[in-house]
Amino acid sequence: MNKLNVIIGTNNFGLGPVGKVSSIVNNSLNEINWYACGNEFDLNIFNKYTFKDTLFTKDKKEIKEFIKKNNITYGVSVLDVELAKILMELGVKVIFVDSLPFMWTQADIDEGLLPLEADYYCAQKCINLTEASKKVLSQMKNLVWINPIQNKPDNKYKPFKEKYVHINVGGLHSPIGNGESYIETVLIPVINVFNKLNKKVIISGGSNAKKSILKIFKDHNIDMTNIKVETLIQDKFLSSVKNSTLFLTSPGLTTIYETSSLNKPTILLPPQNLSQFYNIEYAKKILNKYKALNWETEKLNYKYLESILDKGETYVVDEIYKYITELINTEFINNFSNRFESVLYEKYSKKIPSDFEINGNGSDDIKEIILGGRKNE
Repeated sequence: MNKLNVIIGTNNFGLGPVGKVSSIVNNSLNEINWYACGNEFDLNIFNKYTFKDTLFTKDKKEIKEFIKKNNITYGVSVLDVELAKILMELGVKVIFVDSLPFMWTQADIDEGLLPLEADYYCAQKCINLTEASKKVLSQMKNLVWINPIQNKPDNKYKPFKEKYVHINVGGLHSPIGNGESYIETVLIPVINVFNKLNKKVIISGGSNAKKSILKIFKDHNIDMTNIKVETLIQDKFLSSVKNSTLFLTSPGLTTIYETSSLNKPTILLPPQNLSQFYNIEYAKKILNKYKALNWETEKLNYKYLESILDKGETYVVDEIYKYITELINTEFINNFSNRFESVLYEKYSKKIPSDFEINGNGSDDIKEIILGGRKNE
């Protein structure tokens, strides 16, 4: 049987959705020819010949010609509602992947942020849905629950011969740039501590995050002797995490799941966006050993953000980065550096008992949906 041709895209909000694209695609390269479409996303985390072709546009006419040329009948959209709707209008069977089903409110549906009519609405299994999100999901025509989407390590890659610390910041995406304020408020204080301790450090993130980090580090005269800043393909990223002596990460959900499967003690850095405030609560029930750093400010906390969530996810995300930016050039940065150094020597907290279990990989579930649908055609 010839390989099936499938198109895939993502909303490209940070590196999390792109990481899920990587996992889905790499898990089925033997059975599926993959074509990238929609928003331009970070191809540097993929091997060179992963995609047969790419068309980074939302022009409906161009996408129609691309679909016809490549005989595409299935499409996967990771949180990109606009692309999902375009593909459905063009007669492509759409699998919409929702890694954040616990976040949505009616305001998001009213804003058109969710594709109610997708052929398969694949929601990633999660803990403790809110009443608002349950009502949202009840409106989906074809809801399918899938396991968490994860990548697998190659186990060989090490960025240094010596012992090292791995810091992951993901895509550092914000409504007002590439997370520059997060670099100044969190990453620089952390790096200053590790430089003082003479530790080797690799910082991983998307291509735009890498550029921003290198520029801001240069502007702040950060000593780079022991530091590497890299965009890693997913299996190398996981291998580097596995081989590190200490792992720190902003709390992206995919990274938390993958870290759990590696059984890696983890220090969670303060959250960058709304979903990451939720993710910290997940991490406490998923990770065997963890330490969590929060912002310790009045408005950058879970309870306050939940109180304004009825205004919609977009509004809350804008507010988060506004508050983070306000912390630059304040005493917060020195305080955070001191607080972080003390946390290094504290004991890890243990996983909170929960009935939530990971019993598979969502990438396998999606492959089964696509290939199973093909057999039924």
